[in-house]
Amino acid sequence: MNTDAAVLLMQDFLAHSPRSGLDVQLVLRDQHWRWRSGTAEQVASPVFEIGSVGKTLTTSLLALLVQRGQLALTDPVSRFYPNLPWGHRVTLEQLASHTSGLPTNPFSRWQLMRRGRQLAEAFKAEDLLAFLQQLPARLQPGTKAHYSNVGMALLGRILGEVSGGSYADAVQQLILQPLGMQDTHLEPSYYDASRLMQGHDTAGRPVPPFVWRGMEAAGVWRSTTDDMMRFLRAQLGEQGAPWDALARMTTQPRARFSRDTQVGLGWMLSPVKPEGIAAWHGGGTFGQHSMVAWSLELSAAVVVLTNRMPPWWHHLLPSRQLELLPQRLITVLDQ
Repeated sequence: MNTDAAVLLMQDFLAHSPRSGLDVQLVLRDQHWRWRSGTAEQVASPVFEIGSVGKTLTTSLLALLVQRGQLALTDPVSRFYPNLPWGHRVTLEQLASHTSGLPTNPFSRWQLMRRGRQLAEAFKAEDLLAFLQQLPARLQPGTKAHYSNVGMALLGRILGEVSGGSYADAVQQLILQPLGMQDTHLEPSYYDASRLMQGHDTAGRPVPPFVWRGMEAAGVWRSTTDDMMRFLRAQLGEQGAPWDALARMTTQPRARFSRDTQVGLGWMLSPVKPEGIAAWHGGGTFGQHSMVAWSLELSAAVVVLTNRMPPWWHHLLPSRQLELLPQRLITVLDQ
């Protein structure tokens, strides 16, 4: 394992896209590599906001309940919420694969750009259903994916009710506790304050902890690289049943996002040469940025957690893209 090359790669990435705290873990076959920088080095098991990476917890819960026979992917939303005017048109599979036709967010992109954090903090759990209720009955789901935080939030609400409680309790009892993910929670109050990584906006200014009531299933989880690596190892089949079967279900392609990217149940699926197909998901809050990926053919997985959101244009340049780090790390470490 070429760890010197990996360290140089990380240093080069931070030189192009500064982050005040970064925690990375990678497994490659029987080898393990970890690297921390900045404030993450000063904290025992630093806790980050993982944003939309949490959607993979939601869709894993869906797959588990399907496996148990408690619901079916083909169940329409109307089975659970008969009063939604478009509910008979949209299935749980479509919610999980971003093909429901539902909007991305309960407010416009312009509103998010102008005052997104304030809107999210003011949002209440009951606001989600109110927003869904006013959508037109002519809503048309399809096979082309359109990313929807709204759809994933509704899916989480349904899964919690099917489980007989809340979404958060269902994820804790059926996924996190069985996998030993003791440091993964929705609320920052679960942690000693010294472990919580301070988030920073695109200008490097501190921002408060992420809050978005009612949208938890779309990406309000907090976690550590240790916990997320446990989750990825389960996808790789290292935890046996039922996780290996769940991973096969969630990574079956359901729709296409772009020429190079398909989507399963939550997981994005992209070809990576020479490793084959990678299942991955990125996450971002108003102050933190994350990425997880694992290979469907190679025994490899990567977790990258950081506590700063980059400017939008960083996503356009390869040297600044967090999304490219897993593949680049695997390549240099496998030399």
